[in-house]
Amino acid sequence: MIGDGDIVVTARRRDETLMSVPVAVTALSSETLKRYNATDLGAIGELTPSVIVADYKLNGGGSIAIRGISTPATQVGFEQAVSVAIDGIQSSNGQVTQLGFFDLQQVEVLKGPQALFFGKNNTAGVISIATAGPTPDLQVKLRAGYEFRADELITEAAISGPITDTLGARLAVRYRNMEGYLRNLARPIANPFYNPATGAPASVATLPGASDTRPGESELLGRLTLKFEPSSDFTATLKVAANYSDDSGAGIATQNIGPCSGPNPRVSGVADPFGECVPDNRVTSGDVPAHIASTIRGRGVNPDGSPGGKMKLWLSSLDLRYHAGPLTISSLTGLSNMRYRYFSGADQTTFSQLTVYEDQVQRDFSQEVRLSSDFEDNFNFLLGGFYQHSFRSVENDNKLNDGQYNLAQNRYTGFHNYATQPGDTVSAFGQLIWEFVPALELAGGLRWTQEKKRFRKVGLYGFGNFNVATTNFPGSSEPGVLQGRFKDENLSPEVTLTWRPDGDHTVFLAYRTGFKSGGFGMTNPLQRSTTIGAVDFNSETAKGFELGAKGRFFDNALSLTANLFAYEFNDLQVNTYDPALIAYTINNAGSLKQRGFDLEASYRPSSNVTFHGALAYIDNKFKNFIGQCYAYTFPTGTTRATATPPPNCSFVNATALTLQQDYDGRTPARSPKWTGNGGIDLRVPAGNLEFGATADAYYTGSYYAADTLAPPTYQSDFWTFNASVSVASADERWKLSLLGRNLANKYYVVYAVDRTGGAGVPGAIGEQRGVVSRGREVTLQAQFSF
Repeated sequence: MIGDGDIVVTARRRDETLMSVPVAVTALSSETLKRYNATDLGAIGELTPSVIVADYKLNGGGSIAIRGISTPATQVGFEQAVSVAIDGIQSSNGQVTQLGFFDLQQVEVLKGPQALFFGKNNTAGVISIATAGPTPDLQVKLRAGYEFRADELITEAAISGPITDTLGARLAVRYRNMEGYLRNLARPIANPFYNPATGAPASVATLPGASDTRPGESELLGRLTLKFEPSSDFTATLKVAANYSDDSGAGIATQNIGPCSGPNPRVSGVADPFGECVPDNRVTSGDVPAHIASTIRGRGVNPDGSPGGKMKLWLSSLDLRYHAGPLTISSLTGLSNMRYRYFSGADQTTFSQLTVYEDQVQRDFSQEVRLSSDFEDNFNFLLGGFYQHSFRSVENDNKLNDGQYNLAQNRYTGFHNYATQPGDTVSAFGQLIWEFVPALELAGGLRWTQEKKRFRKVGLYGFGNFNVATTNFPGSSEPGVLQGRFKDENLSPEVTLTWRPDGDHTVFLAYRTGFKSGGFGMTNPLQRSTTIGAVDFNSETAKGFELGAKGRFFDNALSLTANLFAYEFNDLQVNTYDPALIAYTINNAGSLKQRGFDLEASYRPSSNVTFHGALAYIDNKFKNFIGQCYAYTFPTGTTRATATPPPNCSFVNATALTLQQDYDGRTPARSPKWTGNGGIDLRVPAGNLEFGATADAYYTGSYYAADTLAPPTYQSDFWTFNASVSVASADERWKLSLLGRNLANKYYVVYAVDRTGGAGVPGAIGEQRGVVSRGREVTLQAQFSF
């Protein structure tokens, strides 16, 4: 039975209360998300311990970690270990970290493998986002906010209500414009890589620096929802959403974090006098000379060589539900089209010798059908089928050095590739729920999945070893084309024993599994030595146990949840950057063991005061994994007999200066052992007004930000603090708030990777590029309801 005050979640694709569902889930209400101005996945993740979200923009677009398990953001073709379900439509594309979210009903963070109800690609968890729907009465909501440090304006509006007795609608729009919290330090400078002998014009002899010293971004979002309910037995809900954003290029998403030999970063050993090597709000990314920009083969390249990126997304869902007594037939159809196209310097220096044009497209069609029961006796079931067709493509036109000018072709490009990967997924799933004695429930389920992918990559142009026009790759009949096929099947079982002595207490023991599809990496450039084995990777799986307990005490004033878990992950999909090859080494880790627990508590001694807190401990350790070392340059003249490998690395064999790293017993990247938060929410009525205040503290333990565990990417433990004050009318018609996030102005690294061009100093670890958190935010916000 669901009461009026219960939080309803859909972690098992049924409406269940947060207290009764046997899943480790954190639910964030619409009011909570507004209170903390959580309008993107990064901000949403900050509200839940053990969740780390990085918006990388380059390559795979982003990375999401739950309980220290994540997938690198540096490879198009990788699907994230944490999937994001928007109104039930799943996405495992890392580019989803770039999207803004608004007008939400609720967010559910499901921790641990979730294969049974959410299909593939969620070995670490699922972030389920439910947008707001039509209301029974006419409502108009307006919200506007201004963040002072970034000069960021956010405006939102929603109108909702009935059109007829059986048709309701909701239209919501959001516009955001940010002048920028970053400062670009790049300035005009003589081009040290200019080579007049190639015939390059004199205009390339000088680099222009940054035309926009304060890189920002803007976005426009809209969503239309129609809900048709001709009777209590049938409901049809259509949602169509669009997202358009314009940014300053992917190069400004990361910055140099060292180690630098001296105060400045280097490209191929040449120091950038304007750059720096510490995490903060300063980046260095120079524009490209106009002549070079004119030679890049790509739509949307700015003629003046200034960087820029554009994201376009269309997402629609059609949810049909028919109730035939205790049976419900559900159909969920999803259609999405996401495209991100950018042109930008990507070596985080004034020189911008690595200049990237990239055009990424992902289109998905999905169809799910479910039959579920809601019998009053002790037996219920769910049966379903799922189909998805996906298509992903990426075009790269990359410049590596201004001295590599081909006068005959009028190109500075090092390589120009185009890759496609269509795929088809078919799965069937079911669950039986049996209450074999009062208050004791046994649920068992299984999902079968078949995954097929086809890979094709063609070299359109190349310089030196990247010129593959006449290369015959094994398995392909076309010169200059690399091809491959992937097929896999998986069975993911789940068994849960749940004890509910009453509606306020639940204890469960679950065995859960997860599956993430293998496939092909699409980012690596084609080289004459490339093989299909260098870009393919196997599926990733997870299995283990979770023991959970939930309860409400002291007349529902205190809510507690606790979870103890032990999982094993096999064939984790990993890749590391090899700056010598200008490519990623793609492989699968042997296995990883996870042990840990998490706790959540909420105490409400009165209707005006709420205390909340959460704590997570996760111990993740690799087993049977020998991988790549981070970038390192041996001193000139060094031989195998005289060389000393860098920390934690060793030689592959007895003759070559090739490095490897033994990860056994080590913790993966972005996996702090301890995370937690705590805070207070205070409401004080005063006549026709209500005053409010919140204060929150967040703790994150130390971790490495790079998958190579490179020493310079070690992020020490840190605290962040949020606070807010507000005044509102007693009838909630209006509210004025002052919101503060990261008030201590802490800059911390959430993701890192070896930087192209940063490994040119003999005897030094290669420089790293990192995604750095946003600093202090202070927002004045007003909202009105009619």
